[in-house]
Amino acid sequence: MRTAAASGKLAAMYRTLPLVALLIIACDGTQTINVGGGEEDSNAPAVQGDTGTDALPGDTSEDTDTGEEVEDTAANAAWQDEFFVDTMIHDIDITLSDDAYHDIRRDGHTYVMGDVTVDGETITGIGLRLRGKIGSYREISGKPKFKIDMSQFVAGQKFHGLHSMALNNEVVDCSYLREPLAYKVFREAGIAASRTSFARVRVNDEVYGLYVIIEVPDSQLLEDRFPGDDEGNLYDGKYIYNWDFGSYTLLDFDSGVDDMFGLEEGTDVGHADIAAISDAIDGAPRGGGFVEVMDPLVDWNQWHTSWAVEQWVGHLDGYQMNKNNYRVYFRPSDGKMIYLPTDFDYGFLSDGGWGVGWTGPLGTLASRCFLDASCREAQVAAVDTMLAGVDPDALRTYFDAMAELTHDDASDDPRRECGTSSVWSTQDYMRSWISGRDAQVRATWGL
Repeated sequence: MRTAAASGKLAAMYRTLPLVALLIIACDGTQTINVGGGEEDSNAPAVQGDTGTDALPGDTSEDTDTGEEVEDTAANAAWQDEFFVDTMIHDIDITLSDDAYHDIRRDGHTYVMGDVTVDGETITGIGLRLRGKIGSYREISGKPKFKIDMSQFVAGQKFHGLHSMALNNEVVDCSYLREPLAYKVFREAGIAASRTSFARVRVNDEVYGLYVIIEVPDSQLLEDRFPGDDEGNLYDGKYIYNWDFGSYTLLDFDSGVDDMFGLEEGTDVGHADIAAISDAIDGAPRGGGFVEVMDPLVDWNQWHTSWAVEQWVGHLDGYQMNKNNYRVYFRPSDGKMIYLPTDFDYGFLSDGGWGVGWTGPLGTLASRCFLDASCREAQVAAVDTMLAGVDPDALRTYFDAMAELTHDDASDDPRRECGTSSVWSTQDYMRSWISGRDAQVRATWGL
């Protein structure tokens, strides 16, 4: 490897929106209009098949609370800390049989069995499927996103504690660096965002180029970020795409789609926790008092901070601006909902390009908050606090180090969809964003 510096009462009714124009990020650093995009994790069907019980490399038992297990857990955590870093490029080789390759070529949304080798360490019998929707989905013959599920076919199988792994193709991000940078800014603001790394990916010895590895939001991430408070319900709020009819449904609270949020971790409660949020919003007064009604259900401090960072990273395809690309976690200790951002390959975009604005969000929880004077003031305060913690110089140094690390692989990627010069011009655009974003955000709020 190379190193370097989601009203339950209306749940039966939902609105399916017509397919609209995709957002295409011009690889010269400019932007044109899009709706949708991003990955999907919770809406793909699992293949029917046998599962085994034999432990394979990377598996650790969780059945007993022994000293050995604790030691293994610590070792897994240490391995992950070294794996999820933006200072190295891992080598990932995926091996599929002829039949499996044919099956995933015919239906990329269904898991097939294969093997994966990560930096020389092989784990067999993994599940593999393609990811993405209208913005970033690509066939196996192109440069697809991948989801690797360690236990899809072998019950309980893990890889150094990891249940799964997401490989993002970055076909809509010429820089290859939007997601690592965005996730880093969220993490540094104290948000439980995923960690990232880079990989050179090959499938059956065919070079697929440079990928970004994304830590999958699952029970392992919850255990790591919310120790002792990690058994709550985690839902995916990403839009539901109807592949047969070319339409999609955006998921938001108090819009009649509570039962469409995808339960990814936790206990099936018939979406009662999501419905409680929707019912509270529906019953809350417009204007004053909204915060008090929602406070028993929402961790406001965490949401305000998340929205502030979402603005800084220009996440127009997130919850505030497009009611998309987010997860919510219900913390069991107090039942409050917190926000987990995802999918930033469409990040770092100016709101004017979409005809929207950060002071007038579209997401119901955010828009109702902004109608309440105290809630809006809290948002402005969160923006001010967040900006005080952003160090543009340090972020620029971090960005430059990632650019240097990935330079050759980005240049040589045979499946990228940008010209070589566009890689460098988009990275220059990102550098300008880092330098000037604080002033832009402050101007929005009069700070």
